Amino acid sequence: MTYRVGIEIPTVEVRFEHLNINAEVRGANRGVPTFFNFYIDAIEGLLNKLHILTSMKKQQLTILKDVGGIIKPGRMTLLLGPPSSGKTTLLLALAGKLDPRLEVRSSGKVTYNGRGTSEFVPQRTAAYVGQHDLHIAEMTVRETLAFSARCRGNDMRDINCNANDDFSARI
Repeated sequence: MTYRVGIEIPTVEVRFEHLNINAEVRGANRGVPTFFNFYIDAIEGLLNKLHILTSMKKQQLTILKDVGGIIKPGRMTLLLGPPSSGKTTLLLALAGKLDPRLEVRSSGKVTYNGRGTSEFVPQRTAAYVGQHDLHIAEMTVRETLAFSARCRGNDMRDINCNANDDFSARI
Protein backbone atom coordinates (compact mmCIF):
# COMPACT_ATOMS: atom_id res chain seq x y z
CA MET A 1 0.00 0.00 0.00
CA THR A 2 1.51 3.34 -1.12
CA TYR A 3 0.11 6.82 -0.58
CA ARG A 4 0.48 9.62 -3.14
CA VAL A 5 3.44 11.08 -1.30
CA GLY A 6 5.40 7.91 -2.10
CA ILE A 7 5.52 6.48 1.39
CA GLU A 8 5.34 2.71 1.53
CA ILE A 9 3.03 1.69 4.35
CA PRO A 10 4.09 -1.58 6.00
CA THR A 11 1.53 -4.36 5.92
CA VAL A 12 1.39 -6.36 9.12
CA GLU A 13 -0.86 -9.29 9.93
CA VAL A 14 -1.45 -9.60 13.67
CA ARG A 15 -2.48 -12.95 15.14
CA PHE A 16 -3.21 -13.43 18.81
CA GLU A 17 -4.37 -16.50 20.64
CA HIS A 18 -4.98 -17.45 24.26
CA LEU A 19 -4.14 -13.89 25.32
CA ASN A 20 -4.65 -13.28 29.04
CA ILE A 21 -4.12 -9.96 30.82
CA ASN A 22 -4.39 -9.52 34.58
CA ALA A 23 -3.91 -6.51 36.83
CA GLU A 24 -3.44 -6.06 40.54
CA VAL A 25 -6.20 -3.85 41.89
CA ARG A 26 -7.07 -2.49 45.28
CA GLY A 27 -9.86 -4.21 47.17
CA ALA A 28 -13.36 -2.79 47.33
CA ASN A 29 -12.85 -1.10 50.71
CA ARG A 30 -10.81 1.84 49.31
CA GLY A 31 -11.36 1.70 45.58
CA VAL A 32 -12.98 5.14 45.45
CA PRO A 33 -10.40 7.94 44.99
CA THR A 34 -11.29 10.35 47.81
CA PHE A 35 -8.94 12.62 49.78
CA PHE A 36 -9.30 10.39 52.81
CA ASN A 37 -8.42 7.26 50.80
CA PHE A 38 -5.49 9.07 49.18
CA TYR A 39 -3.95 9.91 52.54
CA ILE A 40 -4.61 6.43 53.95
CA ASP A 41 -2.99 4.90 50.85
CA ALA A 42 0.03 7.22 51.19
CA ILE A 43 0.51 6.30 54.85
CA GLU A 44 0.01 2.61 54.09
CA GLY A 45 2.54 2.82 51.24
CA LEU A 46 5.10 4.50 53.48
CA LEU A 47 4.61 1.89 56.21
CA ASN A 48 4.91 -0.86 53.59
CA LYS A 49 8.23 0.57 52.31
CA LEU A 50 9.54 0.67 55.87
CA HIS A 51 8.44 -2.99 56.26
CA ILE A 52 6.24 -2.07 59.22
CA LEU A 53 3.03 -3.00 57.43
CA THR A 54 2.98 -5.78 54.85
CA SER A 55 -0.70 -6.42 54.21
CA MET A 56 -1.73 -4.55 51.06
CA LYS A 57 -5.27 -5.59 50.20
CA LYS A 58 -4.89 -6.14 46.47
CA GLN A 59 -6.67 -8.61 44.25
CA GLN A 60 -6.00 -10.04 40.81
CA LEU A 61 -8.46 -8.77 38.21
CA THR A 62 -8.73 -10.62 34.91
CA ILE A 63 -9.11 -8.06 32.11
CA LEU A 64 -8.79 -10.43 29.15
CA LYS A 65 -9.14 -14.18 29.34
CA ASP A 66 -8.30 -16.55 26.48
CA VAL A 67 -8.81 -14.00 23.66
CA GLY A 68 -7.85 -14.83 20.10
CA GLY A 69 -8.18 -13.37 16.61
CA ILE A 70 -6.54 -12.20 13.41
CA ILE A 71 -6.19 -8.64 12.14
CA LYS A 72 -5.44 -8.63 8.41
CA PRO A 73 -3.52 -5.81 6.70
CA GLY A 74 -5.46 -3.40 4.53
CA ARG A 75 -8.78 -4.26 6.17
CA MET A 76 -10.85 -2.38 8.67
CA THR A 77 -11.53 -4.38 11.81
CA LEU A 78 -14.45 -3.53 14.06
CA LEU A 79 -14.06 -4.27 17.75
CA LEU A 80 -17.33 -4.16 19.65
CA GLY A 81 -18.12 -4.85 23.28
CA PRO A 82 -19.85 -3.44 26.32
CA PRO A 83 -18.15 -0.85 28.53
CA SER A 84 -15.23 -2.19 30.58
CA SER A 85 -14.95 -5.36 28.51
CA GLY A 86 -11.25 -4.90 27.67
CA LYS A 87 -11.40 -3.44 24.15
CA THR A 88 -8.88 -0.68 24.86
CA THR A 89 -6.63 -3.08 26.77
CA LEU A 90 -6.60 -5.48 23.82
CA LEU A 91 -5.71 -2.74 21.34
CA LEU A 92 -2.98 -1.39 23.62
CA ALA A 93 -1.56 -4.90 24.06
CA LEU A 94 -1.46 -5.47 20.29
CA ALA A 95 0.17 -2.06 19.70
CA GLY A 96 2.82 -2.82 22.33
CA LYS A 97 1.75 0.12 24.49
CA LEU A 98 0.33 -1.79 27.44
CA ASP A 99 0.91 -0.28 30.86
CA PRO A 100 3.95 -2.04 32.37
CA ARG A 101 2.11 -2.41 35.69
CA LEU A 102 -0.20 -4.95 34.04
CA GLU A 103 0.89 -8.56 33.95
CA VAL A 104 0.55 -10.39 30.63
CA ARG A 105 0.52 -14.13 31.18
CA SER A 106 2.97 -16.13 29.12
CA SER A 107 0.15 -18.37 27.90
CA GLY A 108 -0.85 -15.67 25.42
CA LYS A 109 0.79 -15.62 22.01
CA VAL A 110 0.90 -12.57 19.73
CA THR A 111 2.61 -12.73 16.33
CA TYR A 112 3.25 -10.02 13.74
CA ASN A 113 3.67 -11.42 10.21
CA GLY A 114 4.45 -14.78 11.82
CA ARG A 115 7.17 -13.39 14.08
CA GLY A 116 6.99 -13.29 17.84
CA THR A 117 7.38 -10.23 20.02
CA SER A 118 11.09 -11.01 20.49
CA GLU A 119 11.72 -10.60 16.73
CA PHE A 120 9.27 -7.80 15.95
CA VAL A 121 8.89 -4.36 17.55
CA PRO A 122 5.19 -3.42 17.26
CA GLN A 123 5.82 0.19 18.35
CA ARG A 124 7.54 0.87 15.01
CA THR A 125 4.57 -0.07 12.85
CA ALA A 126 1.55 0.24 15.14
CA ALA A 127 -0.06 3.33 16.58
CA TYR A 128 -2.83 3.65 19.08
CA VAL A 129 -5.02 6.73 18.86
CA GLY A 130 -6.97 7.30 22.05
CA GLN A 131 -10.71 7.55 22.39
CA HIS A 132 -10.65 11.31 22.94
CA ASP A 133 -9.52 13.08 19.81
CA LEU A 134 -8.57 16.76 19.87
CA HIS A 135 -9.82 19.11 17.19
CA ILE A 136 -9.01 22.74 16.53
CA ALA A 137 -12.14 24.62 17.55
CA GLU A 138 -11.56 27.45 15.07
CA MET A 139 -11.57 25.13 12.05
CA THR A 140 -14.74 24.26 10.18
CA VAL A 141 -15.70 20.65 9.52
CA ARG A 142 -14.51 21.00 5.90
CA GLU A 143 -11.13 22.40 7.04
CA THR A 144 -10.76 19.60 9.62
CA LEU A 145 -11.43 16.96 6.94
CA ALA A 146 -9.00 18.66 4.54
CA PHE A 147 -6.31 18.78 7.24
CA SER A 148 -6.85 15.10 8.05
CA ALA A 149 -6.64 14.18 4.36
CA ARG A 150 -3.38 16.13 3.92
CA CYS A 151 -1.88 14.41 6.98
CA ARG A 152 -2.70 11.02 5.43
CA GLY A 153 -1.12 12.05 2.12
CA ASN A 154 -4.39 12.49 0.22
CA ASP A 155 -5.47 15.62 -1.59
CA MET A 156 -8.90 17.13 -0.88
CA ARG A 157 -9.36 17.55 -4.65
CA ASP A 158 -9.58 13.74 -4.82
CA ILE A 159 -12.50 13.80 -2.39
CA ASN A 160 -15.72 14.75 -4.13
CA CYS A 161 -16.80 17.79 -2.07
CA ASN A 162 -19.96 19.35 -3.39
CA ALA A 163 -20.95 22.11 -0.96
CA ASN A 164 -24.64 21.56 -1.65
CA ASP A 165 -24.91 17.88 -0.78
CA ASP A 166 -21.91 16.69 1.27
CA PHE A 167 -22.25 16.02 4.97
CA SER A 168 -19.79 18.72 6.01
CA ALA A 169 -22.05 21.45 4.62
CA ARG A 170 -25.07 20.08 6.48
CA ILE A 171 -23.37 20.16 9.90
